[in-house]
Amino acid sequence: MVFEQHEYNELEILAAEAIGEPGQRRFRLIAGTPGNVISLWMEKEQLQALGLAIEQLLEQLQTTGINTDDIESRRLPALAPVDPTAPEYQVGKMAIGYDEDVRVVAFFAHDIEQENDADPVFTGRSTLEASKGLAEEIAEVVAAGRPRCPRCGEVIGPEGHVCPHSNGHLPWDPHTESEPL
Repeated sequence: MVFEQHEYNELEILAAEAIGEPGQRRFRLIAGTPGNVISLWMEKEQLQALGLAIEQLLEQLQTTGINTDDIESRRLPALAPVDPTAPEYQVGKMAIGYDEDVRVVAFFAHDIEQENDADPVFTGRSTLEASKGLAEEIAEVVAAGRPRCPRCGEVIGPEGHVCPHSNGHLPWDPHTESEPL
């Protein structure tokens, strides 16, 4: 299968979103320029890993003399709604890097059906400010799902949760003010 490649020297649109109800959500990264946008669908864990990778990259830049604490977060807009004819890909693997010459973060994404040695379907470059804003947005999107049990870390559904730490007793309801003893 031949994949079209999308390359953006400067991303003007870069946003993360979740579509659907918690527990049934789908996640994507919307990227591009006005009139030329793509959707990169991914698993929640992939999106979360991307946000963490951006945060780690910013921390690593501190060791090179770039004070990333002083970088103001800037969120790039997303088109709402995304044109249904816009290209869509299911991300198999994604990578980021830093281009020191122009001080931008580079994003690379491969479709899940691509060969390992194939060029990425998506390559985009973003400012440090926009990348920091994307990491913050990803954290918010991921956190907006179902809550996790503070004792075992499992997802709590709308019906509540039977925590293994409670030895199968006293299901914990996230709508009450306290957890079981």
